Amino acid sequence: MSHLLDDAIASEPLGDGRHRVQVTADWHTANQTPNGGYILALLLNAVLQESKHPDALTIAITYFRPAVAGSAEIAVREVRVGRRVSTYDAVLTQGGKEVAHAVVSTHDWDAAGTFAHTPHAVPEAPRPEDCADVSALVPAGMVPILDRYSYRAPSVPGWLTGTPSGVTESLCWIRAADERPVDALLAGAMTDAFPPVTAEIGHLASATIQLTVHFRRRPEPGTVWALGHVVTRHVVAGYHDEDVELWDEQGRLLAQSRQLAILADG
Repeated sequence: MSHLLDDAIASEPLGDGRHRVQVTADWHTANQTPNGGYILALLLNAVLQESKHPDALTIAITYFRPAVAGSAEIAVREVRVGRRVSTYDAVLTQGGKEVAHAVVSTHDWDAAGTFAHTPHAVPEAPRPEDCADVSALVPAGMVPILDRYSYRAPSVPGWLTGTPSGVTESLCWIRAADERPVDALLAGAMTDAFPPVTAEIGHLASATIQLTVHFRRRPEPGTVWALGHVVTRHVVAGYHDEDVELWDEQGRLLAQSRQLAILADG
């Protein structure tokens, strides 16, 4: 079965680490530019096709300029192949201009260590089926990226009802609209798929400058829903941070991210 994300990040290998891709407008944000998490998935998919290790461990992306719908090319370079961790960089270009640059570390979860210390548990939240259907509150087609996912929240966010809370923190379940199982590609995209919690202080439009994702496990087969804990701690001079944790329904941490973004209206 073909899924929306896989169709949107499909690449044509050209040799020597180069991949031709088609950027689609189906993942545009309210800014009418491609979502940063979608661009992350494009780059990560190309890297994983070149990697000597099978699994993503980290990805750090700097966005130079917005991509546009249409043809683009990704160039992947092998930086170092290690016994446990390998490193690559990847550059997305359009029209002869660099759009985004990623540094990616890969490894093999089957060969990872076993020691764990996890004192910070998953935040308490009702199961998705017991939450409010937030997706139903946004008209279809208004913001394309939001149509690619389904959202369930313990309560309706205040900004959606015209009563912003002033608290830049949220809990929200998320899944692909076509119920694609979660893997590193989707988890990475999901970390940037939540409406910015700065909406609770009157600023909805935001553009990512830098995004780093740490993948913390290989999701179990059949994982569809992920719980996102989203926090913005500081807004300074129109720039804001955003930390996201993604947890599965069994309370296991899937991924963590941090980004720096600029308020489009601030």
